[in-house]
Amino acid sequence: MKIILTGIQAAIFDMDGVITQTAIQHEKAWKKLFDNFLKTRKEEFSPFNHNDYLSYVDGKPRYEGVASFLKSRNIELPYGENTDSPDKETVCGLGNKKNQYFLEVLEIEGVKIYKDTIDQIKKWKAIGLKVAVISSSKNCKTILEKAEVLELFDARIDGVVSNELGLKGKPEPDVFIEAAKQLNVPKKKTIVFEDAESGVEAGKAGQFRFVFGVKREGEKRNLLSRGAHWVIRNLEEVKIANSTTDEPTFKEELPSAMTNSETIFKQFANKKPALFFDYDGTLSPIVSKPEDAILSEKMRKTIVEVAKNYPVAIVSGRDLRDIQKLVNLDHLIYAGSHGYHIEGPDNLYLENEKAQAILPLLDKLEHELQNDIEQKIEGSKIDRKKFAIAVHYRNVAKKHVEQIKSEVHKIVAEHDKLKLGTGKLILEIKPNIDWHKGKAVYWLIEKLNLKKEEVLPVYFGDDVTDEDAFRAIIDDGISILIGEHDEPTAAHYSIKNVDELQSFLSQLNQQS
Repeated sequence: MKIILTGIQAAIFDMDGVITQTAIQHEKAWKKLFDNFLKTRKEEFSPFNHNDYLSYVDGKPRYEGVASFLKSRNIELPYGENTDSPDKETVCGLGNKKNQYFLEVLEIEGVKIYKDTIDQIKKWKAIGLKVAVISSSKNCKTILEKAEVLELFDARIDGVVSNELGLKGKPEPDVFIEAAKQLNVPKKKTIVFEDAESGVEAGKAGQFRFVFGVKREGEKRNLLSRGAHWVIRNLEEVKIANSTTDEPTFKEELPSAMTNSETIFKQFANKKPALFFDYDGTLSPIVSKPEDAILSEKMRKTIVEVAKNYPVAIVSGRDLRDIQKLVNLDHLIYAGSHGYHIEGPDNLYLENEKAQAILPLLDKLEHELQNDIEQKIEGSKIDRKKFAIAVHYRNVAKKHVEQIKSEVHKIVAEHDKLKLGTGKLILEIKPNIDWHKGKAVYWLIEKLNLKKEEVLPVYFGDDVTDEDAFRAIIDDGISILIGEHDEPTAAHYSIKNVDELQSFLSQLNQQS
Protein backbone atom coordinates (compact mmCIF):
# COMPACT_ATOMS: atom_id res chain seq x y z
CA MET A 1 0.00 0.00 0.00
CA LYS A 2 1.02 3.59 -0.65
CA ILE A 3 -0.65 6.38 1.34
CA ILE A 4 -0.52 9.85 -0.22
CA LEU A 5 -1.33 12.84 2.00
CA THR A 6 -1.97 16.46 1.09
CA GLY A 7 -2.57 19.49 3.27
CA ILE A 8 -0.32 18.26 6.11
CA GLN A 9 1.92 20.85 7.78
CA ALA A 10 3.56 18.94 10.65
CA ALA A 11 4.56 15.47 11.77
CA ILE A 12 5.27 14.27 15.30
CA PHE A 13 7.47 11.19 15.78
CA ASP A 14 7.90 8.98 18.79
CA MET A 15 11.61 8.29 19.23
CA ASP A 16 12.02 4.67 20.40
CA GLY A 17 10.93 2.27 17.68
CA VAL A 18 10.18 4.94 15.10
CA ILE A 19 13.32 7.07 14.84
CA THR A 20 15.81 4.99 16.80
CA GLN A 21 16.11 1.27 17.42
CA THR A 22 16.48 1.86 21.15
CA ALA A 23 13.11 0.19 21.85
CA ILE A 24 15.02 -3.10 21.70
CA GLN A 25 17.54 -1.83 24.22
CA HIS A 26 14.79 -0.51 26.48
CA GLU A 27 13.11 -3.92 26.47
CA LYS A 28 16.42 -5.59 27.38
CA ALA A 29 16.83 -3.21 30.34
CA TRP A 30 13.24 -3.71 31.51
CA LYS A 31 13.60 -7.49 31.35
CA LYS A 32 16.85 -7.48 33.31
CA LEU A 33 15.29 -5.21 35.93
CA PHE A 34 12.09 -7.15 36.50
CA ASP A 35 13.56 -10.65 36.18
CA ASN A 36 16.15 -9.80 38.84
CA PHE A 37 13.50 -8.17 41.02
CA LEU A 38 11.00 -11.05 40.73
CA LYS A 39 13.66 -13.56 41.77
CA THR A 40 13.88 -11.79 45.16
CA ARG A 41 10.17 -12.33 45.89
CA LYS A 42 8.95 -15.29 47.94
CA GLU A 43 6.10 -15.91 45.52
CA GLU A 44 6.71 -17.63 42.20
CA PHE A 45 6.40 -15.29 39.22
CA SER A 46 6.83 -15.94 35.53
CA PRO A 47 9.63 -13.92 33.89
CA PHE A 48 9.02 -10.56 32.25
CA ASN A 49 8.13 -11.12 28.58
CA HIS A 50 7.49 -9.25 25.34
CA ASN A 51 3.76 -8.96 25.98
CA ASP A 52 4.50 -7.44 29.39
CA TYR A 53 6.71 -4.90 27.67
CA LEU A 54 4.02 -3.93 25.15
CA SER A 55 1.17 -3.90 27.67
CA TYR A 56 2.69 -2.23 30.72
CA VAL A 57 5.83 -0.22 30.01
CA ASP A 58 6.23 0.54 26.30
CA GLY A 59 5.87 4.27 25.63
CA LYS A 60 5.18 5.21 29.25
CA PRO A 61 7.32 7.37 31.57
CA ARG A 62 9.72 5.18 33.51
CA TYR A 63 8.07 5.29 36.94
CA GLU A 64 4.60 4.82 35.44
CA GLY A 65 5.91 1.77 33.62
CA VAL A 66 7.27 0.29 36.85
CA ALA A 67 3.98 0.91 38.68
CA SER A 68 1.93 -0.51 35.80
CA PHE A 69 3.92 -3.76 35.64
CA LEU A 70 3.94 -4.25 39.41
CA LYS A 71 0.17 -3.78 39.48
CA SER A 72 -0.21 -6.48 36.82
CA ARG A 73 1.56 -8.91 39.18
CA ASN A 74 -0.33 -7.66 42.28
CA ILE A 75 2.88 -6.38 43.86
CA GLU A 76 2.72 -3.29 46.04
CA LEU A 77 5.75 -1.10 46.70
CA PRO A 78 6.05 2.43 48.12
CA TYR A 79 6.37 5.01 45.38
CA GLY A 80 9.46 6.68 46.83
CA GLU A 81 11.26 9.74 45.45
CA ASN A 82 12.93 10.29 42.08
CA THR A 83 16.21 10.67 43.99
CA ASP A 84 15.98 7.11 45.38
CA SER A 85 19.02 4.91 45.00
CA PRO A 86 18.76 2.26 42.26
CA ASP A 87 19.13 -0.32 45.02
CA LYS A 88 16.10 0.95 46.96
CA GLU A 89 12.98 -1.20 46.64
CA THR A 90 10.55 1.52 45.63
CA VAL A 91 8.85 2.35 42.34
CA CYS A 92 11.33 5.16 41.80
CA GLY A 93 14.28 3.05 42.91
CA LEU A 94 13.39 0.34 40.38
CA GLY A 95 12.86 2.97 37.71
CA ASN A 96 16.29 4.43 38.40
CA LYS A 97 17.88 0.99 38.22
CA LYS A 98 16.17 0.40 34.87
CA ASN A 99 17.73 3.62 33.60
CA GLN A 100 21.11 2.46 34.85
CA TYR A 101 20.72 -0.84 32.95
CA PHE A 102 19.56 1.00 29.83
CA LEU A 103 22.57 3.34 29.80
CA GLU A 104 24.86 0.34 30.21
CA VAL A 105 23.29 -1.38 27.19
CA LEU A 106 23.40 1.86 25.21
CA GLU A 107 27.11 2.33 25.96
CA ILE A 108 27.90 -1.16 24.72
CA GLU A 109 25.62 -1.25 21.66
CA GLY A 110 25.45 2.41 20.61
CA VAL A 111 22.44 4.04 18.91
CA LYS A 112 21.06 2.77 15.64
CA ILE A 113 18.53 4.76 13.63
CA TYR A 114 15.80 3.68 11.25
CA LYS A 115 17.05 4.97 7.92
CA ASP A 116 13.58 5.04 6.33
CA THR A 117 12.38 7.47 9.02
CA ILE A 118 15.35 9.81 8.77
CA ASP A 119 15.20 9.82 4.96
CA GLN A 120 11.50 10.71 5.03
CA ILE A 121 12.00 13.45 7.61
CA LYS A 122 14.65 15.05 5.42
CA LYS A 123 12.36 14.88 2.36
CA TRP A 124 9.41 16.34 4.23
CA LYS A 125 11.42 19.13 5.81
CA ALA A 126 12.64 20.06 2.33
CA ILE A 127 9.02 20.79 1.30
CA GLY A 128 8.34 22.86 4.42
CA LEU A 129 6.98 20.32 6.88
CA LYS A 130 7.68 20.99 10.56
CA VAL A 131 8.75 18.00 12.66
CA ALA A 132 8.84 17.22 16.37
CA VAL A 133 10.09 14.29 18.41
CA ILE A 134 8.38 13.05 21.57
CA SER A 135 9.63 10.56 24.12
CA SER A 136 8.97 9.60 27.70
CA SER A 137 12.72 9.13 28.10
CA LYS A 138 14.84 11.65 29.96
CA ASN A 139 17.73 10.40 27.82
CA CYS A 140 16.08 11.56 24.59
CA LYS A 141 18.46 14.44 23.85
CA THR A 142 21.52 12.32 24.60
CA ILE A 143 20.28 9.52 22.34
CA LEU A 144 19.50 11.84 19.43
CA GLU A 145 22.91 13.51 19.81
CA LYS A 146 24.63 10.12 19.74
CA ALA A 147 22.63 9.29 16.59
CA GLU A 148 23.59 12.69 15.10
CA VAL A 149 19.98 13.59 14.22
CA LEU A 150 19.04 16.05 16.97
CA GLU A 151 19.21 19.06 14.64
CA LEU A 152 16.47 17.65 12.40
CA PHE A 153 13.73 18.40 14.91
CA ASP A 154 11.97 21.73 15.34
CA ALA A 155 10.66 20.71 18.78
CA ARG A 156 11.48 18.05 21.36
CA ILE A 157 9.10 17.02 24.14
CA ASP A 158 10.82 14.38 26.24
CA GLY A 159 10.83 13.17 29.83
CA VAL A 160 12.75 16.22 31.02
CA VAL A 161 10.39 18.71 29.34
CA SER A 162 7.32 16.74 30.46
CA ASN A 163 8.52 16.87 34.05
CA GLU A 164 9.14 20.62 33.85
CA LEU A 165 5.71 21.33 32.35
CA GLY A 166 3.81 18.77 34.42
CA LEU A 167 2.62 16.86 31.35
CA LYS A 168 0.89 13.51 31.81
CA GLY A 169 2.39 10.46 30.11
CA LYS A 170 0.81 8.28 27.45
CA PRO A 171 -1.94 7.26 26.89
CA GLU A 172 -2.82 10.87 27.76
CA PRO A 173 -2.19 13.13 24.73
CA ASP A 174 -0.32 15.89 26.60
CA VAL A 175 3.10 15.40 24.98
CA PHE A 176 1.66 15.38 21.45
CA ILE A 177 -0.48 18.44 22.10
CA GLU A 178 2.52 20.31 23.52
CA ALA A 179 4.60 19.33 20.49
CA ALA A 180 1.95 20.70 18.10
CA LYS A 181 1.75 23.84 20.20
CA GLN A 182 5.52 24.39 19.98
CA LEU A 183 5.41 23.77 16.22
CA ASN A 184 2.52 26.28 16.00
CA VAL A 185 0.52 23.98 13.72
CA PRO A 186 -3.13 22.99 14.33
CA LYS A 187 -3.79 19.35 15.23
CA LYS A 188 -6.03 18.91 12.20
CA LYS A 189 -2.99 19.50 9.97
CA THR A 190 -0.63 17.34 12.04
CA ILE A 191 0.10 13.61 11.81
CA VAL A 192 1.57 11.27 14.41
CA PHE A 193 3.90 8.26 14.05
CA GLU A 194 3.90 5.84 17.00
CA ASP A 195 4.96 2.26 17.64
CA ALA A 196 3.55 1.89 21.16
CA GLU A 197 -0.08 1.01 21.86
CA SER A 198 -0.26 3.69 24.55
CA GLY A 199 1.18 6.21 22.06
CA VAL A 200 -1.41 5.38 19.43
CA GLU A 201 -4.12 5.84 22.08
CA ALA A 202 -2.61 9.20 22.94
CA GLY A 203 -2.55 10.34 19.31
CA LYS A 204 -6.18 9.34 18.92
CA ALA A 205 -7.19 11.04 22.17
CA GLY A 206 -5.41 14.19 20.99
CA GLN A 207 -7.62 14.21 17.85
CA PHE A 208 -4.72 14.56 15.42
CA ARG A 209 -5.61 14.32 11.74
CA PHE A 210 -3.95 10.96 11.15
CA VAL A 211 -2.25 8.54 13.53
CA PHE A 212 0.15 6.03 11.99
CA GLY A 213 1.01 2.91 13.91
CA VAL A 214 4.53 1.76 13.07
CA LYS A 215 4.92 -2.02 13.33
CA ARG A 216 8.07 -3.09 11.53
CA GLU A 217 7.31 -6.78 12.10
CA GLY A 218 4.70 -8.86 13.86
CA GLU A 219 0.97 -8.33 14.26
CA LYS A 220 -0.71 -5.07 13.26
CA ARG A 221 -4.09 -5.77 14.85
CA ASN A 222 -3.45 -4.28 18.31
CA LEU A 223 -2.30 -0.89 17.01
CA LEU A 224 -5.36 -0.71 14.77
CA SER A 225 -7.63 -1.59 17.67
CA ARG A 226 -6.11 1.24 19.72
CA GLY A 227 -7.04 3.79 17.08
CA ALA A 228 -4.34 3.90 14.40
CA HIS A 229 -5.69 5.01 11.02
CA TRP A 230 -3.07 2.84 9.33
CA VAL A 231 -0.33 0.50 10.52
CA ILE A 232 2.78 0.59 8.35
CA ARG A 233 5.96 -1.49 8.20
CA ASN A 234 8.11 1.26 6.77
CA LEU A 235 7.75 5.03 6.52
CA GLU A 236 8.38 4.81 2.78
CA GLU A 237 4.74 3.69 2.56
CA VAL A 238 3.76 7.31 3.24
CA LYS A 239 4.09 10.15 0.76
CA ILE A 240 3.34 13.76 1.72
CA ALA A 241 2.69 16.04 -1.24
CA ASN A 242 3.66 19.70 -1.24
CA SER A 243 0.18 21.17 -1.29
CA THR A 244 -1.72 24.27 -0.24
CA THR A 245 -4.93 22.27 0.25
CA ASP A 246 -7.04 23.87 2.98
CA GLU A 247 -8.19 20.55 4.42
CA PRO A 248 -5.90 17.51 4.69
CA THR A 249 -6.82 14.70 2.33
CA PHE A 250 -5.56 11.20 1.69
CA LYS A 251 -5.40 8.74 -1.15
CA GLU A 252 -4.60 5.05 -0.84
CA GLU A 253 -2.97 2.98 -3.55
CA LEU A 254 -3.82 -0.66 -2.81
CA PRO A 255 -2.43 -3.52 -4.88
CA SER A 256 -5.03 -4.99 -7.24
CA ALA A 257 -6.44 -8.39 -6.30
CA MET A 258 -6.92 -9.11 -10.00
CA THR A 259 -3.29 -8.38 -10.83
CA ASN A 260 -2.14 -10.38 -7.80
CA SER A 261 -4.68 -13.21 -8.11
CA GLU A 262 -1.99 -15.85 -8.64
CA THR A 263 -0.24 -14.79 -5.43
CA ILE A 264 -3.53 -14.88 -3.53
CA PHE A 265 -4.59 -18.27 -4.88
CA LYS A 266 -1.22 -19.78 -3.97
CA GLN A 267 -2.01 -19.06 -0.32
CA PHE A 268 -5.12 -21.23 -0.67
CA ALA A 269 -2.86 -24.27 -1.12
CA ASN A 270 -1.45 -23.88 2.40
CA LYS A 271 -4.62 -22.99 4.30
CA LYS A 272 -8.30 -23.70 3.77
CA PRO A 273 -10.04 -20.48 2.64
CA ALA A 274 -13.32 -19.41 4.23
CA LEU A 275 -14.99 -16.67 2.17
CA PHE A 276 -17.00 -13.81 3.66
CA PHE A 277 -18.92 -11.30 1.53
CA ASP A 278 -20.68 -8.06 2.28
CA TYR A 279 -23.73 -7.63 0.03
CA ASP A 280 -24.49 -4.04 -1.01
CA GLY A 281 -21.65 -2.65 -3.11
CA THR A 282 -19.88 -6.01 -3.05
CA LEU A 283 -22.09 -8.74 -4.52
CA SER A 284 -24.58 -6.21 -5.90
CA PRO A 285 -24.08 -2.60 -7.02
CA ILE A 286 -25.03 0.33 -4.77
CA VAL A 287 -28.46 1.65 -5.83
CA SER A 288 -30.65 4.58 -4.77
CA LYS A 289 -33.24 2.35 -3.13
CA PRO A 290 -31.95 -0.54 -0.95
CA GLU A 291 -34.82 -2.78 -2.03
CA ASP A 292 -33.57 -2.57 -5.65
CA ALA A 293 -30.15 -4.12 -4.87
CA ILE A 294 -30.62 -7.35 -6.80
CA LEU A 295 -28.06 -10.13 -7.15
CA SER A 296 -27.39 -10.69 -10.85
CA GLU A 297 -27.84 -14.19 -12.23
CA LYS A 298 -24.22 -14.18 -13.33
CA MET A 299 -23.03 -13.41 -9.78
CA ARG A 300 -25.52 -15.89 -8.31
CA LYS A 301 -24.16 -18.74 -10.44
CA THR A 302 -20.59 -17.75 -9.56
CA ILE A 303 -21.34 -17.82 -5.83
CA VAL A 304 -23.03 -21.22 -6.19
CA GLU A 305 -19.86 -22.60 -7.79
CA VAL A 306 -17.60 -21.01 -5.15
CA ALA A 307 -19.70 -22.48 -2.35
CA LYS A 308 -19.16 -26.00 -3.73
CA ASN A 309 -15.48 -25.76 -2.75
CA TYR A 310 -15.31 -23.30 0.15
CA PRO A 311 -17.36 -22.22 3.18
CA VAL A 312 -19.25 -19.05 2.13
CA ALA A 313 -20.96 -16.53 4.42
CA ILE A 314 -22.82 -13.33 3.57
CA VAL A 315 -22.09 -10.77 6.31
CA SER A 316 -24.34 -7.78 5.85
CA GLY A 317 -25.66 -4.77 7.68
CA ARG A 318 -29.09 -5.68 6.36
CA ASP A 319 -31.63 -7.52 8.47
CA LEU A 320 -31.08 -11.28 8.36
CA ARG A 321 -34.42 -12.07 6.71
CA ASP A 322 -33.87 -9.32 4.13
CA ILE A 323 -30.46 -10.62 3.07
CA GLN A 324 -31.66 -14.23 2.98
CA LYS A 325 -34.50 -13.20 0.67
CA LEU A 326 -32.23 -11.20 -1.65
CA VAL A 327 -29.56 -13.89 -2.05
CA ASN A 328 -31.95 -16.85 -1.84
CA LEU A 329 -29.36 -19.63 -1.69
CA ASP A 330 -30.20 -22.12 1.05
CA HIS A 331 -26.76 -23.66 1.54
CA LEU A 332 -24.98 -20.40 2.48
CA ILE A 333 -24.38 -18.89 5.91
CA TYR A 334 -26.08 -15.54 6.57
CA ALA A 335 -25.03 -12.97 9.16
CA GLY A 336 -27.43 -10.03 9.35
CA SER A 337 -27.30 -6.76 11.29
CA HIS A 338 -23.46 -6.79 11.14
CA GLY A 339 -23.34 -10.24 12.71
CA TYR A 340 -25.79 -9.81 15.59
CA HIS A 341 -28.11 -12.38 13.96
CA ILE A 342 -26.67 -15.46 12.20
CA GLU A 343 -28.20 -18.56 10.59
CA GLY A 344 -26.77 -21.35 8.47
CA PRO A 345 -26.91 -25.05 7.61
CA ASP A 346 -26.76 -27.72 10.32
CA ASN A 347 -28.66 -25.57 12.85
CA LEU A 348 -26.02 -22.85 12.91
CA TYR A 349 -27.63 -20.00 14.87
CA LEU A 350 -26.82 -16.88 16.87
CA GLU A 351 -28.90 -14.06 18.26
CA ASN A 352 -26.75 -11.79 20.38
CA GLU A 353 -28.31 -11.91 23.85
CA LYS A 354 -26.94 -8.54 24.97
CA ALA A 355 -28.31 -6.91 21.82
CA GLN A 356 -31.77 -8.39 22.47
CA ALA A 357 -32.00 -6.32 25.64
CA ILE A 358 -31.78 -3.15 23.52
CA LEU A 359 -34.73 -4.04 21.26
CA PRO A 360 -37.39 -2.06 23.21
CA LEU A 361 -35.26 1.09 22.97
CA LEU A 362 -34.74 0.57 19.24
CA ASP A 363 -38.52 0.10 18.83
CA LYS A 364 -39.12 3.45 20.51
CA LEU A 365 -36.44 5.28 18.53
CA GLU A 366 -37.66 3.84 15.23
CA HIS A 367 -40.99 5.63 15.60
CA GLU A 368 -39.32 8.86 16.73
CA LEU A 369 -36.98 8.86 13.73
CA GLN A 370 -39.82 8.15 11.34
CA ASN A 371 -41.71 11.14 12.72
CA ASP A 372 -38.75 13.54 13.11
CA ILE A 373 -36.72 12.67 9.99
CA GLU A 374 -38.43 10.40 7.45
CA GLN A 375 -41.74 12.29 7.42
CA LYS A 376 -40.12 15.73 7.49
CA ILE A 377 -37.05 15.47 5.23
CA GLU A 378 -37.65 14.46 1.64
CA GLY A 379 -35.53 11.57 0.39
CA SER A 380 -34.62 10.27 3.85
CA LYS A 381 -35.39 6.71 4.80
CA ILE A 382 -35.51 4.94 8.14
CA ASP A 383 -34.66 1.26 7.70
CA ARG A 384 -35.29 -0.85 10.78
CA LYS A 385 -33.35 -4.04 11.13
CA LYS A 386 -33.89 -6.26 14.13
CA PHE A 387 -30.74 -5.09 15.90
CA ALA A 388 -30.12 -1.70 14.32
CA ILE A 389 -31.75 1.35 12.76
CA ALA A 390 -30.30 2.64 9.51
CA VAL A 391 -30.84 6.27 8.54
CA HIS A 392 -30.31 6.65 4.78
CA TYR A 393 -29.60 10.08 3.30
CA ARG A 394 -28.39 9.12 -0.19
CA ASN A 395 -31.41 10.84 -1.79
CA VAL A 396 -31.55 13.83 0.57
CA ALA A 397 -30.76 17.39 -0.59
CA LYS A 398 -27.32 18.46 0.60
CA LYS A 399 -28.76 21.31 2.70
CA HIS A 400 -30.56 18.80 4.96
CA VAL A 401 -27.74 16.28 5.47
CA GLU A 402 -26.15 18.05 8.45
CA GLN A 403 -29.54 18.29 10.14
CA ILE A 404 -29.97 14.51 9.87
CA LYS A 405 -26.46 13.84 11.14
CA SER A 406 -26.96 16.22 14.06
CA GLU A 407 -30.23 14.59 15.15
CA VAL A 408 -28.83 11.06 14.94
CA HIS A 409 -25.65 11.99 16.82
CA LYS A 410 -27.77 13.62 19.52
CA ILE A 411 -29.88 10.48 19.97
CA VAL A 412 -26.82 8.25 20.32
CA ALA A 413 -25.17 10.66 22.75
CA GLU A 414 -28.25 10.52 24.99
CA HIS A 415 -28.21 6.71 25.32
CA ASP A 416 -25.10 4.95 26.62
CA LYS A 417 -26.57 1.63 25.45
CA LEU A 418 -26.22 2.75 21.82
CA LYS A 419 -23.33 3.42 19.47
CA LEU A 420 -23.11 5.06 16.06
CA GLY A 421 -22.02 3.35 12.88
CA THR A 422 -21.29 5.04 9.58
CA GLY A 423 -21.28 3.92 5.97
CA LYS A 424 -21.81 5.19 2.44
CA LEU A 425 -24.45 7.91 2.89
CA ILE A 426 -25.89 6.10 5.88
CA LEU A 427 -25.83 6.35 9.68
CA GLU A 428 -26.64 3.37 11.86
CA ILE A 429 -27.79 3.23 15.45
CA LYS A 430 -26.58 -0.02 17.01
CA PRO A 431 -26.31 -1.64 20.46
CA ASN A 432 -23.20 -0.44 22.26
CA ILE A 433 -21.71 -3.92 22.48
CA ASP A 434 -18.24 -5.19 21.60
CA TRP A 435 -19.53 -7.01 18.54
CA HIS A 436 -19.13 -6.34 14.83
CA LYS A 437 -18.47 -8.05 11.50
CA GLY A 438 -14.95 -9.03 12.50
CA LYS A 439 -16.16 -10.73 15.69
CA ALA A 440 -18.80 -12.52 13.62
CA VAL A 441 -16.13 -13.85 11.25
CA TYR A 442 -14.18 -15.49 14.08
CA TRP A 443 -17.36 -16.77 15.74
CA LEU A 444 -18.24 -18.51 12.48
CA ILE A 445 -14.75 -19.95 12.08
CA GLU A 446 -15.06 -21.50 15.54
CA LYS A 447 -18.59 -22.80 14.99
CA LEU A 448 -17.63 -24.35 11.64
CA ASN A 449 -14.92 -26.30 13.49
CA LEU A 450 -12.21 -24.67 11.40
CA LYS A 451 -8.91 -24.55 13.26
CA LYS A 452 -7.67 -20.99 13.34
CA GLU A 453 -4.14 -21.99 12.36
CA GLU A 454 -5.43 -23.97 9.35
CA VAL A 455 -8.04 -21.58 7.94
CA LEU A 456 -7.50 -18.47 5.80
CA PRO A 457 -10.39 -16.02 6.21
CA VAL A 458 -10.94 -13.96 3.04
CA TYR A 459 -13.26 -10.99 3.41
CA PHE A 460 -14.74 -8.94 0.56
CA GLY A 461 -16.38 -5.61 1.42
CA ASP A 462 -16.88 -2.09 0.15
CA ASP A 463 -17.92 0.04 3.11
CA VAL A 464 -16.65 1.55 6.34
CA THR A 465 -18.56 -1.11 8.31
CA ASP A 466 -16.42 -3.77 6.63
CA GLU A 467 -13.31 -2.22 8.16
CA ASP A 468 -14.15 -4.01 11.43
CA ALA A 469 -13.60 -7.29 9.58
CA PHE A 470 -10.54 -6.00 7.68
CA ARG A 471 -8.89 -4.98 10.95
CA ALA A 472 -9.82 -8.25 12.67
CA ILE A 473 -8.23 -10.49 10.03
CA ILE A 474 -5.29 -8.24 9.08
CA ASP A 475 -2.73 -10.65 10.55
CA ASP A 476 -4.52 -13.92 9.77
CA GLY A 477 -6.32 -13.51 6.46
CA ILE A 478 -6.86 -11.57 3.25
CA SER A 479 -9.14 -8.55 2.97
CA ILE A 480 -10.25 -7.10 -0.35
CA LEU A 481 -11.88 -3.69 -0.70
CA ILE A 482 -14.44 -3.38 -3.50
CA GLY A 483 -14.29 0.15 -4.92
CA GLU A 484 -13.49 2.74 -2.25
CA HIS A 485 -14.94 4.69 0.64
CA ASP A 486 -14.06 7.88 2.53
CA GLU A 487 -12.13 6.46 5.49
CA PRO A 488 -8.69 4.84 5.85
CA THR A 489 -8.72 1.14 5.06
CA ALA A 490 -6.98 -1.89 6.54
CA ALA A 491 -7.61 -3.92 3.36
CA HIS A 492 -4.75 -5.82 1.75
CA TYR A 493 -6.02 -5.56 -1.84
CA SER A 494 -8.59 -3.76 -3.94
CA ILE A 495 -11.07 -4.71 -6.66
CA LYS A 496 -12.61 -2.00 -8.83
CA ASN A 497 -16.28 -2.98 -8.74
CA VAL A 498 -18.85 -5.77 -8.56
CA ASP A 499 -18.16 -6.92 -12.12
CA GLU A 500 -14.44 -7.27 -11.44
CA LEU A 501 -15.22 -9.23 -8.27
CA GLN A 502 -17.30 -11.65 -10.37
CA SER A 503 -14.32 -12.10 -12.71
CA PHE A 504 -12.00 -12.68 -9.76
CA LEU A 505 -14.31 -15.35 -8.35
CA SER A 506 -14.63 -16.98 -11.76
CA GLN A 507 -10.82 -17.28 -11.83
CA LEU A 508 -10.99 -18.84 -8.37
CA ASN A 509 -13.55 -21.39 -9.60
CA GLN A 510 -11.22 -22.35 -12.44
CA GLN A 511 -8.44 -23.01 -9.89
CA SER A 512 -10.60 -25.37 -7.83
